[in-house]
Amino acid sequence: MSQRINRTEYRGGAQERGPRDFKTHVVKKEGNVMKIAEKNVVTTHPLNSVKNVAKLMKEHDFRRIPITDAGTKRLNGLATAIDILDFLGGGEKYNIIAKDYNGNLAAAVNCPISKIMREASFVDKTASVDDVVNIMLTKHTSAIPIVEDKKDKEVIAIVTERDVMPHADVYGVTVEEVMRTDPIIATPGMMVSDVSKIMVRNGFRRLPVIKEHQLVGVVTVFDVLEFLGYGEFHGTDAEEALSERVEEIMISEAVTVEGGQDLGEVAKLVKETGIGGFPVVKDGCVVGVVTISDLIKAVYHGK
Repeated sequence: MSQRINRTEYRGGAQERGPRDFKTHVVKKEGNVMKIAEKNVVTTHPLNSVKNVAKLMKEHDFRRIPITDAGTKRLNGLATAIDILDFLGGGEKYNIIAKDYNGNLAAAVNCPISKIMREASFVDKTASVDDVVNIMLTKHTSAIPIVEDKKDKEVIAIVTERDVMPHADVYGVTVEEVMRTDPIIATPGMMVSDVSKIMVRNGFRRLPVIKEHQLVGVVTVFDVLEFLGYGEFHGTDAEEALSERVEEIMISEAVTVEGGQDLGEVAKLVKETGIGGFPVVKDGCVVGVVTISDLIKAVYHGK
């Protein structure tokens, strides 16, 4: 029999993590976030190239990498897949290529990642899961580096949305109660530069692809980065590289959900597929999108 989740008791994992008395200024005990955080965190230094950081993301299947001092591991910032997409043609950071490199992608991708990294929200090891969730939901970020001490900022771990995502057979909340209606979409004939700009402007990592009102695929930030070779270009002209059509790079076999499904089924799909969001369909038409962020918000903060 499926077990129904009690959202008043549940916080931060598959079971209650114990008393929340970790925030002491006398002895720095580890908060319960350290029980779910990834300790073998992959970092890189500020002078590493955009191309190399993109390759790191591909190699480890990460969408974000903390930028730290090579020797001290002191946190400098955070590089994300969206930042790299922004740089390669999605947004304002593309101006670096246009102005500093005359539109030459092959030269521009060798610039240091410090040029495009963002400021990183972080917590120290005394933080609770609730602390991290609040930052994720208010700052709209999917990963939080954890430091040994807020003064020295030595990175010792990282926690992501998937780490804090609760798992249960039944949440008692349906997809249609939390999904985003009227989703932004792409069409097969749009250029890669068009979807890149949409993703960057809205902070979306995936877009449903619609043709004649029917779902025909999904295009993600990693599809675009893979198409661009994660920095390995056959040509040098940015405009030419970004003029490819979405239908050439999209995923045709999209994983979908329906509005009446319980969020527990969405959590199961996230775990099984590694995908962080799904089109919500009815009779083949997209009526919404539900993401791991929507799930986390529903469980921790209520609908």
